[in-house]
Amino acid sequence: MKLSTRFRYGTRFMIDLAMSYNAGPVAMTDITNQERLSKKYLEQIAYRLMKAKLIKSVRGPKGGYLLTKHPQAIRLIDIYNALEKNLALVPCLKNPNVCSLSKTCAAKEFWQRLQRQIEQYLFGCTLKSLAKLKKRQLV
Repeated sequence: MKLSTRFRYGTRFMIDLAMSYNAGPVAMTDITNQERLSKKYLEQIAYRLMKAKLIKSVRGPKGGYLLTKHPQAIRLIDIYNALEKNLALVPCLKNPNVCSLSKTCAAKEFWQRLQRQIEQYLFGCTLKSLAKLKKRQLV
């Protein structure tokens, strides 16, 4: 299983915003420099996060991006859902008709359980907890 760069970069972006929560907007260039990310790609990610109402942009000389909610209220599953279409480890979990063995597949129950575990973990992990981890690493 491999997570997309969109989700990985989006998570890093959101952690940076969480670390600056209540400190005003964070400029895109500050984040791209700190995280060594492509500005153009991160702007596409920011657009999706704004559509999902997880962040907002502030224009002007002191503008940038802000979280729309407290970091404790934003979970990784929210970020994942904003940036990816769905969390289907295998195609048959989303659409059983894609596989002729879907009804008799011995592994399908395993895939369902694994997917539920991943979803529960993403649901239980907040931006606040990830920001705390990053702060510890910086010390």
